[in-house]
Amino acid sequence: MRNANLPALAFSALAWLSFAPLQARAEGPHWYRGNTHAHSINSDGDSSPDTVARWYREHGYNFLFITDHDHVTDVAPVNALLGAEERFLLLPGEEITQWGEDPGRSSAHVNALFATALILPMGLSHCPGALTSCGAHAPANMPLAETFQTNIAAIARQHGIAQINHPNYHWSVRPQDLYDIPDGSLLEIWNGQRRINNLGGDAGNGDLRPSAAGYWDILLSRGKIVWGVGSDDSHSFQPPDLYNPDRAPPGQAWIMVRAGRLSPRDIRHAMESGAFYASTGVAYSDIAVSGDAMSLRIQDQSGERFRTSFIGQDGRVLAEMAGTNPSYRFHGDETYVRAATMDSNGLRAWTQPVFRDRRAAIVARWAGARD
Repeated sequence: MRNANLPALAFSALAWLSFAPLQARAEGPHWYRGNTHAHSINSDGDSSPDTVARWYREHGYNFLFITDHDHVTDVAPVNALLGAEERFLLLPGEEITQWGEDPGRSSAHVNALFATALILPMGLSHCPGALTSCGAHAPANMPLAETFQTNIAAIARQHGIAQINHPNYHWSVRPQDLYDIPDGSLLEIWNGQRRINNLGGDAGNGDLRPSAAGYWDILLSRGKIVWGVGSDDSHSFQPPDLYNPDRAPPGQAWIMVRAGRLSPRDIRHAMESGAFYASTGVAYSDIAVSGDAMSLRIQDQSGERFRTSFIGQDGRVLAEMAGTNPSYRFHGDETYVRAATMDSNGLRAWTQPVFRDRRAAIVARWAGARD
């Protein structure tokens, strides 16, 4: 078993996300803070990979994926310089910079997390090197949905994890473009850049787009297993852009992963099985799931006030509760339940879904895959 002291897995990997301070280094899993979307001068960022990694290490992150456009950064030299056991780990990745054939619905960007060999977007035979964002338009008449399927299949062949980025960027993606993504994919429900349209919007002409989290509910309601991610998409590490929210500074959104150790193997397994939550600043100290209820414990650091929504099938709000100890009692007819918290300053956090249907057994098998 993963750890004899852990409570039994009830309905998803969230069942064992109980809190233990990282500093204690007690036996058992810990929380690790990480970012899954960052750029360096190897594409269109303004700083070297070691400068990027150093910023995250010095600001309390435990792991970082550098995901340059159409370039896989060798993380070994940076880990030799900055890596530290149980403190900081740099992980490999790439942002596959796919543009659709239709310029009006162009962006179909996907991160290949843990990928170690270059995956070229469809329509590109080679990338001329670093210091650029190569990208490619898909072949003529190819649906955006097909580019997602093809590029994610290439990620799977490398045993990577696919993260679909900023679905409302340029209002590019429609929900049906994601219907056939494989179970276990990640969806960026909050991107730290401005003008990414995280909250969706109505054009007033019948073109209504859901929030990025709304895409998540659409996929979950169709029976998919998809995990929600918050990430930076950081590009700007040099003053004055480092302090300019209209640019792409770091530290805007992240994930908190519950894993046994700070290792590529353990971080990967936790992400695959949904043992993490996403945040822009709200922190959960406990996420507990039993056979009849889901409850949270929220860290109150400076007197903020909190409101938590429990959300289910078709994005319907099942219950709302104020305070630092919200809970939801299952009624028996839910297919999934997830929680989203916002504080009085607009900061947020999102749990992964707790599945109450056939998906519960699938996730339990994933969580126990290393046993």
